[in-house]
Amino acid sequence: MADIRFRILGETDGDAGVDTLSGSGLAFYGATAGSSVAVGAYQETSYVANGDGSIFKDATNNIKFQTASQYPSGRCVLDAVPGSPYETGLSGVRSMYGTVGIMFGHTSTVNVQNCQLRIYDRSNINYPASGVNTKVAEIVNYDGGTPTAQGTDDGLSSNAIGSGDLWWWGEPWPDDLCGAGENFYTNSVGSTFYNGRAADSPRINGDSRLDTAGVPGSYSTVGGTGIVVPLLDSPGSGQKYLLATEAISGTGMVWPKWTQYCRDTVDQNAISGSTAGFGDGSDATKVAGVANIDRTYGGTGVDLHHSWSVAISASPNAAGAKESYGLYVSLEYY
Repeated sequence: MADIRFRILGETDGDAGVDTLSGSGLAFYGATAGSSVAVGAYQETSYVANGDGSIFKDATNNIKFQTASQYPSGRCVLDAVPGSPYETGLSGVRSMYGTVGIMFGHTSTVNVQNCQLRIYDRSNINYPASGVNTKVAEIVNYDGGTPTAQGTDDGLSSNAIGSGDLWWWGEPWPDDLCGAGENFYTNSVGSTFYNGRAADSPRINGDSRLDTAGVPGSYSTVGGTGIVVPLLDSPGSGQKYLLATEAISGTGMVWPKWTQYCRDTVDQNAISGSTAGFGDGSDATKVAGVANIDRTYGGTGVDLHHSWSVAISASPNAAGAKESYGLYVSLEYY
């Protein structure tokens, strides 16, 4: 039997602080729990709450979207220790500090692939949420480690090279770093996921249902058929198969997911502060029998559980509670 759980993270060993939300959901607030977020602003705190946000309990890590995303990576304000927020890049956020954890479990050991995350209106997964601008990023930086030396960085500095997303999905990716036509990620089954570039602004999300929103910024969001977020294959329990030594044994390190859409090595090194020498992650050229693009798909191991860490940041387009707002995850296992 298979199941998917949504969890609150934050334990030092990577385990969940709250194993399942048990029918509750996340609520995004202002400076204090229960307070409103100003129209056009992004949340300051995040909690487990009921449907309309009127009853809240456990706090989760708050990751607030920041603009000017090019350096050091998708900018954010991380408040993993309440009251001590600091600005960093997505590449410097440890996976234990994601807004929400996603865990797939099975009674038998399995691989997983074609993992997709959607923000929707709680009625139809192909319909965008109503009245909310949402940014999403996959966080992969287990134990704060880097692709070249797992476990050597505490994740508090911006030059911790995360292996998940470099920029937020739902924000315009920079033209000079992403390049013309490089605003997408292709997963291991050939599904391609597009995000808008700066040149596309303000039309980042192409879902036609957003045409009726009539609010500045309405198109810069994850949701509907316009922007679906891909997640990595077979991360394993605690993302153990995303460690360099585990995922592609004997053929070199796993390349970061973002090397598919930030392909120039000079730019990669400048952004990440690394000299790892990653190349074009979309290239099918084989090195030691493994294509570059194959190194960007994630883990390769089988496990009873597979877990992902996701950063979510939300901004209301109008005043009032936003209840037509949901998170949906799908995947294939074998």
